[in-house]
Amino acid sequence: MTAATHTHVERLARRGTASLLGAGFNSISSIVVVILVAQGLSQGSAGILFAGTSTFLIIEAIVLLGTDTALVRWLPAHRVAGRRGDIRLTLRISLLPVCLLATGGGVALFWAAPWVASVTMGDPGPDDSMVDVLRVLALALPVATAHDAVLAATRGLGTMRPTVLVENVGRLAIQAGAIFVVNMAGGGLVALTAAWAAPYLPALIGSALWLRLLMRPVPGAPAPATPDRGSVTRAFWGYAAPRAITRITQSALKRSDILLVAALSSASDAALYTAATRFIVFGQVLVQAVQQALSPHLSSLFAQKNRRAADAIFRAATAWSMVVSWPVYLLTAVFSPELMRVFGAGYEDAYPVVVVLSLTMLFATASGPVDAVLLMSGRSWASLLNNSVALVINIVLNILLIPSMGIQGAAYSWAVAIGVRNLLPLTQVRRNLGMWPVGRASTYVAVGNLMCFGIIVGGSRLLGVPLVVLVIATGLAALLYVGLLWLLREPLELAAFGALRRSRRRPVTPPDAGPVRSSHAPARD
Repeated sequence: MTAATHTHVERLARRGTASLLGAGFNSISSIVVVILVAQGLSQGSAGILFAGTSTFLIIEAIVLLGTDTALVRWLPAHRVAGRRGDIRLTLRISLLPVCLLATGGGVALFWAAPWVASVTMGDPGPDDSMVDVLRVLALALPVATAHDAVLAATRGLGTMRPTVLVENVGRLAIQAGAIFVVNMAGGGLVALTAAWAAPYLPALIGSALWLRLLMRPVPGAPAPATPDRGSVTRAFWGYAAPRAITRITQSALKRSDILLVAALSSASDAALYTAATRFIVFGQVLVQAVQQALSPHLSSLFAQKNRRAADAIFRAATAWSMVVSWPVYLLTAVFSPELMRVFGAGYEDAYPVVVVLSLTMLFATASGPVDAVLLMSGRSWASLLNNSVALVINIVLNILLIPSMGIQGAAYSWAVAIGVRNLLPLTQVRRNLGMWPVGRASTYVAVGNLMCFGIIVGGSRLLGVPLVVLVIATGLAALLYVGLLWLLREPLELAAFGALRRSRRRPVTPPDAGPVRSSHAPARD
């Protein structure tokens, strides 16, 4: 690896470390929230809340118009090219339409709540409780959408701190605390819904203030050149348009199975399924944290035509994701019955869902942040096709399998969809870009995890040893795994994280800094 490429890997490590820490807090908070809801409500009422929040997140993906990814795609390209005026214009042409559409979407959801409840639940629930849940969430829709769009803009401007501190730590901590307080006060379903939604408001205030700070003009910097509004607008929305549909399919892929379980089975089964999938989301959030740190870096490298460095950080990100997530998935599969009991009586019946999805996510993680590579290389249409195919497969299989197999059928459906969603972009990235996530480092990580947590811990479980012996075996496996990581620190490029101790805290270069080029057309790959 050249010195220049190693520098890019170190930069990814610096951004990814903060993102992973925030994601770890995010994952723990999301599980705590589900535990609090499960223990504060009956399974039926908890299922209504989970179905309501799933509907909310799908609608938010619609009104976001793909601007979250488009901002991360274009803002780094404008920064690399020194087009400061284009940055300000991009923020204006993206944030205003999203906020207006989100407000209209909130009004529409509030008005159409009875119809949406009947479609998603079959029965709105006792005393129209699903209708009340949807109307509370409708009030939060514009705020949540604006918050996510502004956060994406801060990532595009080169910093992960707002995402980590405001979103992963701040909002989710307030959310868990609010739900805990409502539970202690004996609040019901509507009060818990309000506690889930309310933290978006202080989060929006924090992210907006941070974006304003990043956009402050640098004293003495030359005035930005007048941007070519038409060119910037066409480039941005030409990329965002397919991405808007892709975001909908991605959100639906994550959430539609919960709605289908509620509609085709029962609200109680929806609660069981939601609880079981939280441990899968735990690992997903860790992987998404790496992807969030990787995306703006990839965008800059593709804008500079530096595909060799892009391939290097793609492989490094894949190996590092596996280092963290594979132990999580293998252990959640092994300890799935015990983990499900933390949600309350009856939830342990859903442990097979955890096993199926945990093993599926081993493959998904080994595929790396492959969708981010497609998106940051400008291939948003390919990403749309891949996610649409996976969504159709997921919905069709759910309709076929849930009536006969219940939540186990939903798990199999999602597993197949996850496989398709990763295989398609892997093929495209290999064929069109010559990039591949699997290398020597990721192979070492896979073998090490299978030895430590697959054979030692999983084998102990299959032998039926007592739980205390299984815990001891897990501790020994963890020590062995840490030792292997130390021995393999060079091929895993873990020295890049050592650079964090040597690096001094450096402020993010504001968008008004740096030279201005004469050309105003957006950078293209």
